Amino acid sequence: MRELQLRLQALWIYDGRINGKYTREVEEAVATYQRWLYPQTDPEGVYGAFTRSHLEAATPEI
Repeated sequence: MRELQLRLQALWIYDGRINGKYTREVEEAVATYQRWLYPQTDPEGVYGAFTRSHLEAATPEI
């Protein structure tokens, strides 16, 4: 989860603590990122395979 938080932070979507926990704030940041993607196959706020692959492609290696 730390990697997810860092990737969301790199895109200026998440500014919370980097603690490796999937908090409500992280879930909301994932949902915000998902709104940028179309079409979307993961449920809103769920860090699934589709969201992960697009987020990894959009951010530097962590």
